[in-house]
Amino acid sequence: MKKRRKLKKKVVVLIVLIIILFVILTAGIIVYVKAHNPKETPIETKVVDKIEEYGYVLENNKTDLYKDLFDELVKILNEDPIKEEEYAKIISKMAVSDFYNLDNKTSKNDIGGVQFIREKNRKNFVLQASETVYKYVEQNLDGKRKQTLPIVTKVETTSIKKGKYSYKNIKDDNAYTVVVKLEYKKDLGYPKQVTVKLLHNDKKLEIYYMK
Repeated sequence: MKKRRKLKKKVVVLIVLIIILFVILTAGIIVYVKAHNPKETPIETKVVDKIEEYGYVLENNKTDLYKDLFDELVKILNEDPIKEEEYAKIISKMAVSDFYNLDNKTSKNDIGGVQFIREKNRKNFVLQASETVYKYVEQNLDGKRKQTLPIVTKVETTSIKKGKYSYKNIKDDNAYTVVVKLEYKKDLGYPKQVTVKLLHNDKKLEIYYMK
């Protein structure tokens, strides 16, 4: 009987030791993982300027080129009367430069130029972009991505023309077609010329086609 009790005690002690060792080992693994993979703080995006009347915003993660274009847009929209062709040109350049500058995007779903797209077309625009141009953009929530992506260094309009647009119940006698030329920091095979088409939504111009 005494031998059985001693055996039971030894078994209990062994089990306790195994549990203690397991806890120590687990704690060690957790400490090691945290030490070698510290928690990253996601990059915060903030609105630094806006044009209330038109709903346009400028975020802090935009390129210097885009910020300069936004300043131009502010000046154009503050004129009375507004030079509409200049308005069409500037938002075309902003949309194109932001869309094809993938280097500052955090993922394939962080699509540039969306605020200039006609509201009814935005959902399809974002979906199509995420499966084409943005498809292979790696996540960069911590700002440590190594992937080489296009950086737009210059945009200019090479032509603009006005014409009639009619489709179903949508009609615009003064729709715009703007051709935008792009330059990149490094040629990675992305488009160097893009055609942008715009329609009126009251006094606001919106892009319904960009390719």
